Amino acid sequence: MREITKTITFTVDCRPMDFRLTKLDAFSGVSLLRMLSGMQKEDSVTGFLTHLPDADLRSLMVTCLQHSEVLLPAGWIPVMTRGEWSYPELEHDTAVCLKLCIEEVFWTLEGFFGEGDLRPPPAAEEGRQIVGSSLPEIPAS
Repeated sequence: MREITKTITFTVDCRPMDFRLTKLDAFSGVSLLRMLSGMQKEDSVTGFLTHLPDADLRSLMVTCLQHSEVLLPAGWIPVMTRGEWSYPELEHDTAVCLKLCIEEVFWTLEGFFGEGDLRPPPAAEEGRQIVGSSLPEIPAS
């Protein structure tokens, strides 16, 4: 059976927090592919994101964050719903929001380009540091 959810842990305010991603549906995945089609082979995904027009970047981030949930004591709640923050504590946490989006992009397109063409080279992937980025390290899943 195909996995459509994945749980990852990030450190937020010095404490580990669990997030659950749901893979993008096929139409959103194709839209994502079209957006990434301008990416050069030597670009990192984070480098590519810096060159997206604001409207495209916002659309991509909202889509990814609407497919993300955070685990709270009461259970899983969406990070965003219909473009609005359901978990407002992340509204001003750029690093965590970008990490969630990048993980969503990598995971949704996993296998589409063969052996990790979207991911950084294996040496750079240790500790899940995103190449070409000053984002903090992402703990292994």
